[in-house]
Amino acid sequence: MKHTKSKNLFRRIARWVAFSLLAATAIAGLAYYERDPGPGAPAVLVAIDRSLWNTLGLNQFTYVRNLRRQGLRPILVEYPQDLSAVEQLWPEDIDGLVLTGGGDVAAKRYDGDPAVTRNVKDARDDFELWLLDTADQAGLPVLGLCRGAQLMNVWRGGTLGDHRHDDARFGAHQNAFAGHTVILEQGTALHEIYGKRVIGNVTTWHGQYVDEPGAGVTISGLAPDGTPEAIELEGETFRIGVQWHAEIPPWDDTNDRLFEAYADAVRQASTK
Repeated sequence: MKHTKSKNLFRRIARWVAFSLLAATAIAGLAYYERDPGPGAPAVLVAIDRSLWNTLGLNQFTYVRNLRRQGLRPILVEYPQDLSAVEQLWPEDIDGLVLTGGGDVAAKRYDGDPAVTRNVKDARDDFELWLLDTADQAGLPVLGLCRGAQLMNVWRGGTLGDHRHDDARFGAHQNAFAGHTVILEQGTALHEIYGKRVIGNVTTWHGQYVDEPGAGVTISGLAPDGTPEAIELEGETFRIGVQWHAEIPPWDDTNDRLFEAYADAVRQASTK
């Protein structure tokens, strides 16, 4: 009898603990959920990968939340099945482009070594390079995050390096929690956005990086070990790529400033 009572008590405690954890998770999620600003807001195309993160809709708490907080309306598109839908919208009804993280850009795009690349998806490269071409022709602001920054450099004829063979260097950039600082080049757009030379700690998770900059590409930020962490493309509108994941964490002032500057550029472009 005592054994049965103890077992029932344990079950009740376990249920309450599980319920409390679910409630806490729900409250935290609602705290970081941002409502869509509505059809009248500037629309931003966000190119995403078919990762588990995106499949589960967790992007609602990362780049979607950051863009909505700035009054932008993100439209998520996957390669390549959304091409026809994108062509109907693009570029007349789109005011900006965001390229997100994911697998490596194919080595053949920059005459690199295919033996070191991972999770390459040619269809995604094709789709997003087409998006960059179209955004360029329309004069739309572009923000690249991690892989997005790398693709922007490759699009301009630049190359990528790989530090996965260097344990110490790779470890410093494969750290989603500790992060590192970024030293900004004086006189660049990012330096103007932040008003200081050193920012951080940024969240990084990458095995490749911008190596030789392409035509009209300026390396505007470096990690303490000299790895390029930010690039800017010449032109009249916002075209910045950052190697760090500016979409996380959602409470970071460093990331807020970047998304604020991007949103300002999008609103300005949408009124032209």
